[in-house]
Amino acid sequence: MSDTRLQKLASAVFFSASLVGLPAVAGTVKGKVPVADAQEAERTVVYIEHIPEASHPTAAPATAKVSQKGARFSPGVMPVVKGTSVDFTNDDYVTHNVFSKSKVKPFDLGLYPKEQAKVVTFDQPGTVEIFCSIHPRMNGVVLVLQNPHFTKPSADGSFTLPNVPAGEWKLRVYRPGLDKEPVTVKVPAKGTVETKL
Repeated sequence: MSDTRLQKLASAVFFSASLVGLPAVAGTVKGKVPVADAQEAERTVVYIEHIPEASHPTAAPATAKVSQKGARFSPGVMPVVKGTSVDFTNDDYVTHNVFSKSKVKPFDLGLYPKEQAKVVTFDQPGTVEIFCSIHPRMNGVVLVLQNPHFTKPSADGSFTLPNVPAGEWKLRVYRPGLDKEPVTVKVPAKGTVETKL
């Protein structure tokens, strides 16, 4: 086999491998969720509640970061897919102690100073409220989701979820203190479905 044909074969194999795990048919979900301002939008997450594991790619282990600065968590709400490790490095000038008593992921990182790294892996879906034992006003949420189809809306509440597998799914909104029923969306095999939350 010539070098040229070998290169073409290798390219084809690589291209096919890159498609493994992607849904065969997928559409886009667009919509709008009521938000008062950009700050409220930042604390809001729109997500597909559950999709069978076989219908979406298994994400490689990822790392996200929740910063501690100015005696606050940033972002205040961090959505992650299950299996993600979250970096709680102290970026502040004071000592912090990040902890959670959540049933989903209880942990206590103990006291640690500026620039020291602490990492927690979140392996079960659910809401994990986080606090600092030294600064009572510090609070935040790590929202651990079952699949990667989630996003935060823009300042006007509009959102887009691309590449959602075709099917009928429950679309939810999370915001601390908000109790809102899910909306059923029928995602087409191609194209866009629009909805209001």
